[in-house]
Parts: sequence; C-alpha cells; structure tokens
Amino acid sequence: MDLSDVRKNIDRVDKEIRQLFMERMILADQVACIKAETEDTIYKPDREEAIIKKQTEGVEPKFLREYTALIKRIMEVSRKYQYGRTMELRQCFPFEYVKERKEIHQLSMVKEELYICESYSKDSVITVDSYEEIGKCIKDGRADAGMGIIEEIGVGVSDELHNLLVNHNLYISDCMVREEKGIRRKIVTFTDELVVLPEHNRVKIMFKCPNRSGSISSILSMISDYGVNLTEIHSRPYEEADTWNYMFFAELNANINTKEIRALLYQLSQETMHLQILGSYSCEGDF
Repeated sequence: MDLSDVRKNIDRVDKEIRQLFMERMILADQVACIKAETEDTIYKPDREEAIIKKQTEGVEPKFLREYTALIKRIMEVSRKYQYGRTMELRQCFPFEYVKERKEIHQLSMVKEELYICESYSKDSVITVDSYEEIGKCIKDGRADAGMGIIEEIGVGVSDELHNLLVNHNLYISDCMVREEKGIRRKIVTFTDELVVLPEHNRVKIMFKCPNRSGSISSILSMISDYGVNLTEIHSRPYEEADTWNYMFFAELNANINTKEIRALLYQLSQETMHLQILGSYSCEGDF
C-alpha cells in the first residue's frame, strides 16, 4: 500500500464522518427545539463529562487524548448551533441597547488628560481628579459622557478606566487612536447607555471563566468558531471569596446587531462565570 492508497481510504472515512456529522446536527436541531420550548439549559458540564467518560471507555491509550479532544469539539460545535437556533426560536438576547447616538453636551475628564480633548469645547468639560469621579459625574447627571486614555498601544492599559466601565456599567461609544511623540494612544468616550450603530466594528467585553484546565482555550475557540477576530485581549487578577481568579478584557472585530454576534454573546453569557459588554464603537486599523 502506498500513500495514494492511504489517501483514498482517508477520503472514504471523511465522507462517512461527514454523513454522521450531518445526522448528529439534525439531532442537535431537535434538541434545540425542545430546549427552546422548555427553556432548558443548553450547556450542562456535568452531563458532558459523563458522556466523554462513557465514550472514551476502551479507546486505545495512544489515541485517547485525540479522541477525547474530538468528542469535546463535536459537543462545542453542537452547542454553537443550538445557541443560534435558540436565539431564533426564543428571541432571548440578554443585553439591552439603543440604536441612536446620545447627544453629548457636557463631558467629564481627568484634568491631566484634558489635552486629548479636541472634539469638544473646553468650556463644556468638567475636570476631576480620578476616573471614579468621572463615573459619579455621569451617574448624577452632571455629565453626559466621560473621555479618557484606555490604552497606550504596546505599553499598557488603564486598569482604572477598565474598573470604571465594569463597576459603573458604563459603555464605550467612540474610540480614536492618536499618535504623539512616537506613542499611540487609544482614546475613548463612554456613556451610561450601550449604543449600537450600523457602522460599529468593535465590541468590548469583560468575562470571567472557571479556574479549571481548558476553560480559556474553550472560550477562545468558541469566538473563533463564529469567525470573529480578536483585536485585543488582556487579563487581570481579582480576589473573590478568599481565592484569586482572572477577569479577561477582549475587543472583538464585530457588530452586536448581527445574528452571529448576538448568538456568540448569548453563548458567552451562558458559558462564562460572568460576561459584561463594555462598549460598541468604530475603530480603524490593527493594534
């Protein structure tokens, strides 16, 4: 037997796998329809672990890891399809947003960053000493929005501004990149409403995932399955109930008001410990 014979056998097996896959997806569709009607949970980790254990019994040790990975991927793809179908059947997107831009008459900024404000008259800017104070200005109605430097590209990100978005439920609505003296800065405007416009091509999210093997890789694989490019990701530790875990901040090259992205965000909301949308906006270029 030569290589061409082996390839013919591979082609034969691949055709059989494709047919079996189609049959499995038909069954996945039936599951999605039943769960949409009963509002049952799609992702059940304990059940999936039991299935994996059962399906891998007796598999040759040299193929065990690969077969286990295959079973997991089949389940992940099946869940992706079920989330999309559930969204169609139940219209259960868990996040609210508006489709009209909010008018900004009064802006709040940290006084040391006032130099970045070019789009607004300095007379319409309330300067404060911290990002936390910007949040208070927005929440008590003194300011319509805040502006700040969220990242110096290639140098670091602003934990204080990220904390403000997370803790005060604020959302990035505009983003621009300015270069000065060799430093490129991402400057964002944020308000207390999530606004999604047709021209937006970025979605900023924060998520927490279980502290177990493979959890972050599963989430990144999920994002890739939807054909979404990650333009930014970074992590930060946090303490909760006397244990340390990580929160992840990611920027997706996407628009929320599309079927696929809404399904992705719905799936992430169900399969992470916590998901928070931090903004929808336009941003050009790769950083």
